Amino acid sequence: MIDDPSRDRQDYAPILTIRPEIVERNARRIADRFDGDLVGVTKGVGGDPRVARAMVDGGATAIADSRLANLRRLGDRVDCDRYLLRPPMRHEIDAVVRDADVSFQSEPSVLRAIAAAASRRGIDHRVVLAVDVGDRREGVLLDDLAATLSVAAEMDGIEVAGVAAHTGSLNGVVPTVESVSRFVDCLERAEESIGRQFPICSAGSSNTLGLCFDGDLPERVTQLRIGEAILLGTDPTTGEPLPGFETDAVVLSADVIECKAKPSTPAGPTGRDAFGESPTVEDRGVRDRAIVAMGRVDAPVDGLTAVRESIDVLGASSDHAVLDVTAVQESIRPGDTLAFELDYGALARSAASPYVATAYDSSH
Repeated sequence: MIDDPSRDRQDYAPILTIRPEIVERNARRIADRFDGDLVGVTKGVGGDPRVARAMVDGGATAIADSRLANLRRLGDRVDCDRYLLRPPMRHEIDAVVRDADVSFQSEPSVLRAIAAAASRRGIDHRVVLAVDVGDRREGVLLDDLAATLSVAAEMDGIEVAGVAAHTGSLNGVVPTVESVSRFVDCLERAEESIGRQFPICSAGSSNTLGLCFDGDLPERVTQLRIGEAILLGTDPTTGEPLPGFETDAVVLSADVIECKAKPSTPAGPTGRDAFGESPTVEDRGVRDRAIVAMGRVDAPVDGLTAVRESIDVLGASSDHAVLDVTAVQESIRPGDTLAFELDYGALARSAASPYVATAYDSSH
């Protein structure tokens, strides 16, 4: 994401426009209904400091990201704890202790390295033990939780702050009352065997909000880590808007560089496209097609929905996105700007693209 004010708008093709007031209001909608700590997750916007501040203004008590570069970008621009969500690579160990207030960990050998790095600095680094509750991404298994907590709790240089469950990101596992309760039960049995209670029981991310709003989270849950619901107002388990949330906190826009009537099917033999795929194209006759100066290096186009009605996103190469604008009542010409709503994957990609500029809209 580029937000260098010394560069002219014309240096860029797409612009990601962020509306911090909507981010703040969506965060407040969660903070007002969850009796615990809301951790705002900024990885979807590349650790944008203005977004982080809006989350904190909306009631978030900490900010989390999966990349150390984004935590460094936040610096001291937010007055709260900074969480590193992804367990670090070996060469990042010293930086974790320096740049993160709390880090998620799952490997005993990495815990020992973190403890040694913190001891060299003369501090105790807080860690949260990541727990695999079924999605099969990172985390210790529930059966290994007590033993791993016991080992970690005895290490000099680290302070075990608690545990965190995560679902949905890899295999789409949806948290249920039963799975969250099982996670909490394992934590409480581990605490009883160790003889101490940990302050953080982090039950999940945006896909856990349904349980939260229905009053189905166990009282032991003290924390939720929320990104998508704050940034997009959507439920990751369904992709649908959350009731009462605003869905226009971010929008991606790009300029039209061509608009012509063309046959809808290619001419000549076809093979793989530039990304190694073999697309299937429906013959719809001659259609009005617009090209915008934006492609797959900027955002995955299957995660974009045109704000203007009756525009279909047909596909994209690296730097060109092709739209069907036949049904649009107003004529579209080169030089026009078209806006798109994004899903979470498209938002994260556009925020990370070096070709996408960032603008802020405070009129909402």
